[in-house]
Amino acid sequence: MWSLVFTCALAQTTKENAVTMVSYEQAWSDSEGALSVKNNTDEEIYNISFRLVYFDIAGKQLDYKDFLEDVSIEPGMTKKVDVRAYEHDRSYHYYKSASLYPNTSFKLKFELKDYNIEKQDEAGMETDDISTFDEDFFPSRNEGLYMIIGLIAFIFIIGISVGLYVLVAVMAQKRNRNVVIWVLLSLIATPLLMIIILLCIGKDKNNYIE
Repeated sequence: MWSLVFTCALAQTTKENAVTMVSYEQAWSDSEGALSVKNNTDEEIYNISFRLVYFDIAGKQLDYKDFLEDVSIEPGMTKKVDVRAYEHDRSYHYYKSASLYPNTSFKLKFELKDYNIEKQDEAGMETDDISTFDEDFFPSRNEGLYMIIGLIAFIFIIGISVGLYVLVAVMAQKRNRNVVIWVLLSLIATPLLMIIILLCIGKDKNNYIE
């Protein structure tokens, strides 16, 4: 019986220590933290889920975050994993990393939760995979293409509208008409209507100079 208990305890310890943290770096200006982890088993490890627990210098817990990282680590090897920086907007930094703000340093504890798992089994965990980001915030390629086409169409329509007013002004000038009045009439009615009227009435002979 005692051997069975010892075997179970050993298996539990091996599971928890299969992946351990080697080092962590996060300067005050970094948007990502560089977490180095080691595979302590004799098999390849991938898709690790873990928890990072954050403490202040006095050892008081500040926060924790759960992660699921798609990473492959060979047996006995160490791998660097980029994770979201802790409190980047407030210039927080790992206590061993350089900083201009000594009052925002923190310590870190790594806790392995599981490994060699499928991503969909870990719903709700944070990940740096771009495919998990909010689709409403990051539009698809088709939406981006539609936005570009719409912008080009808008610029084209504006160009045509301005060109019609310029054409009214040029036609009025060539026909010895008051340019300002005809442009204002175009604003009240439409440039196309003023172009048709100018074509019909021709030149103002009273203001014509040979």
